[in-house]
Amino acid sequence: MKAGFSRVAAIFVAISVAILAAPPPALGEDASRRFVWADGPVQSQAISVALQGQSCDREIDPNWSYANILGLDVRISITNSGTAVATFDPAQTALSAFGRSHRPHRSDVAATMLPGASRTFVVYFLVRDDDLACNVPMALSFDRALGLDGVPVTVRPISFLASNDHI
Repeated sequence: MKAGFSRVAAIFVAISVAILAAPPPALGEDASRRFVWADGPVQSQAISVALQGQSCDREIDPNWSYANILGLDVRISITNSGTAVATFDPAQTALSAFGRSHRPHRSDVAATMLPGASRTFVVYFLVRDDDLACNVPMALSFDRALGLDGVPVTVRPISFLASNDHI
């Protein structure tokens, strides 16, 4: 009986070590679900911005029984069709709903794109808000996030609905 228990304990320890040693999921790894609807790409000057995918979830905050936490990954595609260098800082994007705005909890790092280049970025929002859910219309704004040859570029916000489900 003791040998059987030791074998089970050893297997449990091995599985626990394997789980703990596994790397955490990459930022935006699961942000591949389609939006229920999203505005088409927005463009200003030579920069085009489009939403490519999302992953949305909501759970009750264990520390605050009256507040929910929304977790939203969004994949954003930036295309530079001009002749100048474009820049994008995903940390400067903002999620808006109900007249409130939220900066990303984390995001890919800012980058430059040479003329003719495209790149996909991921932003992750973690928002404690009882009203915000995956089935609420939201918008992403890009104020101070885009630039062309060091000059800020303004594009209109992109509205979207991540899910029809009340998650």
